[in-house]
Amino acid sequence: GDQFLGATPILQKLTTLQFQTVAHKTTSVDCQPGPAGSIVVFVTGQLAVDASPNPLQFSQTFQLMPNGGSWYVHNDMFRLNLN
Repeated sequence: GDQFLGATPILQKLTTLQFQTVAHKTTSVDCQPGPAGSIVVFVTGQLAVDASPNPLQFSQTFQLMPNGGSWYVHNDMFRLNLN
């Protein structure tokens, strides 16, 4: 539910998280074309954090924008789906 805008606030948040290891397990990936030649991607899955036996459910949506011969992430929304 927190919002971070720009590289510096996002990096500060990521470097202050209180875990040592994270393993991602992707459950689904859905893609569709977006405006200006972009690709919108929606991902769901699980995060195994440290030695916890209970993985955390997550969802993430991001927009890939073309940049010459490569791509960059223009927008990114990530959410832990906690009950």
